[in-house]
Amino acid sequence: MAVQIRNVMKKYILILFTVTGLFSCKGFLDEEQVANLTQDFYTNEVGLESLINGLYVYARNKHEWDGSGARLIETETDTYQTASAPVAQLNVGEYGNDLSRIAGNMANFLGAVNSTYAPMGAYPHINNCHIALETMDELAPGRFGTDELFLNTRRAEVRFLRAWAYYLISNQLGDVPILRQARYETDGVFYYPKSGIEEVYEHIIADLRFAYEHLPVLQNDQGRVTKLAAGHFLAKVYLNRAQGANFQNSAEEHLRMLYKGNVTTDLDSTIVLASEVINLAGGEGGLAVDYWRLFDPAIAEANPENEILWAAQFDVNLTLHARFDNRSVNYHTGNYTNQSGVTRSMMYGRPFGTFKPTDWGYDNFTDRMYDSRYAKTFQHEYIANMPENTSTSYTWGAAAASWWNANKPADAPTVTATEKRIKQNQRAIIYLENTRETALDSAMVHSQPYQFMARWVRSAVSDRYYYRLFIDGSNLGLATGQPAPYLASRKHVDPMRGGSADEANFNSESGTRDAILMRLAETFLIRAEAYGRKAQYGLAVEDINVIRRRAAFKAGDTRPEVLVRWEPQAAELAPEELVAPYTAASNTFSKIAVTESHFTPGTAEANRQGYMPSITSKEEAFIHFIYNEKAREFLSEGLAWEDLHNAGILYERTAHYNQMASDRSGLWPVASNTANGTGQDGNGKGQLAKYHTFRPWPNAFLIQLTDEAGNPLDEAARKAYQNPGY
Repeated sequence: MAVQIRNVMKKYILILFTVTGLFSCKGFLDEEQVANLTQDFYTNEVGLESLINGLYVYARNKHEWDGSGARLIETETDTYQTASAPVAQLNVGEYGNDLSRIAGNMANFLGAVNSTYAPMGAYPHINNCHIALETMDELAPGRFGTDELFLNTRRAEVRFLRAWAYYLISNQLGDVPILRQARYETDGVFYYPKSGIEEVYEHIIADLRFAYEHLPVLQNDQGRVTKLAAGHFLAKVYLNRAQGANFQNSAEEHLRMLYKGNVTTDLDSTIVLASEVINLAGGEGGLAVDYWRLFDPAIAEANPENEILWAAQFDVNLTLHARFDNRSVNYHTGNYTNQSGVTRSMMYGRPFGTFKPTDWGYDNFTDRMYDSRYAKTFQHEYIANMPENTSTSYTWGAAAASWWNANKPADAPTVTATEKRIKQNQRAIIYLENTRETALDSAMVHSQPYQFMARWVRSAVSDRYYYRLFIDGSNLGLATGQPAPYLASRKHVDPMRGGSADEANFNSESGTRDAILMRLAETFLIRAEAYGRKAQYGLAVEDINVIRRRAAFKAGDTRPEVLVRWEPQAAELAPEELVAPYTAASNTFSKIAVTESHFTPGTAEANRQGYMPSITSKEEAFIHFIYNEKAREFLSEGLAWEDLHNAGILYERTAHYNQMASDRSGLWPVASNTANGTGQDGNGKGQLAKYHTFRPWPNAFLIQLTDEAGNPLDEAARKAYQNPGY
């Protein structure tokens, strides 16, 4: 039965976020009552309902608070990295100890306070969940005591949200404490022994099974969890446990730490639950018809697609956010303003340049002429928006001007040295992620009336190859000291930052867009992975092709000009597709349809997937194909780190594909423009270690722990509590 999801009453639930002061701890270990509310507030129906609604603030945890959530769930994977070189390289001071930046992020993730001393993070949230559950069980005020369906729906929501918290922190840390009951005040005893991740998963599954049984398929308030979200989440958790089932006796400690139990029915449970969710959501018809509709702010905010099973709620009325806004809208856009004639604009986003794809993140899109996700995920060009008298455009040099005048289109004006290259309302920047084998002529690339940011160029004079040159010939990226402008994901761009489309808000960090947490496309790929792990490859291929059918260009879709003009694959297009407006003549699904040959080692299709040399079996190749496909579908959506981690392949894939994180040599092509041991010399630049697949317990947390009598833990006990390697 297809379900039409209703998106109404969003402001209602957001308003309740603001009035709920969240009676809880300022931090996990420093429990004090919020001054403006007392516990009595939650003992009546209105107060308890307010508390439950306020718990939904935690849904924002991946996307708010100065990147502490996003930095933990988004980067240092095979396809995505931090733009800052020390962080991307996993420098010890930034990443590798219990006082590092990552440890600070973990401290916030576990539980701390914001600037107004409102508690946030996993354990304050979990404590609030216990308060809500205990109040429902012991007092059941008003409707909670008279309407069992209502009571169980709200109880199911709370248990779902509690499971979400345990899921997020166990992904990061492995074994974590399980809170057994609410704490209303401090007694000086902070005895929180860790529970094994197997027990944590049993706790998560129990909560989600209750949620799945008692949540309705529809909720009136946009943002509330539903049966569809609970079923999706539960299917994923069963899959995660199945992924780790063979790691119990692994020789690798970071893999043994992923063992969550061995239940022989987990893959079957994944398939059953995913199938029920898919059927309730309308099957393939439950997907958005067009991939970009999921992210287009003109559509997604007013009429979110039914494909979205759960999203963290934000709003253009910033007073409804209570704590922080959607900060992820700032993190994915590179600097498009450097000598480009483009100033910051609401359309393009604030150019923080925080997170970016790796080279492999781009190269993984192997069918750019036929798979529309590459065209629709990235911002391929920028248009100059500055008048000439104030433009930051760089100027023509004599050699570039001479080349352009000799080779320009007949209808283009001639240019002279020292005049500004980039004119207002004209193209300012284009990006091409090509390979060394398809390097373009350097004179041509650097003699255009815009910045042409090609990854590889070749000198026709010297026959040398150059990697990521800036317009002045300087080196970019790979720890050379100058971050590279980059082809940026546009999934998070928010033209309503600051609460309106007024260009005066161009510097605002206050994002207003909802943040997608679960969508039906992932449900299909969760089921596909479960089928494949049972060697039911035909059924897995059917699910993958559901996603591929949506990904294909449809007749009438347009391709970005930069792809049609400069991608080698464009030579295969029909003549009418090579002229503006570069419209696809037909559906391209036949070009990207998946067969078992895509994960059968030795086939041409498998070779194009770029599998690691260690992948020699069909069973292994299938798993890596799934994660290649998930990267194409969900790039920059905050799923990759936790998914690769739980599958036990985060270290291998990151070390092989992410040059900034890797410490390996000889895996990448070599360029002529290396400098002082940096740049593209073919070697990794990082310090990635296997223990990095789990995070450190922050020292600020460890020093507050006590034994059962309230005595602080000694150094040996704190060391035993810490994760290996830190």
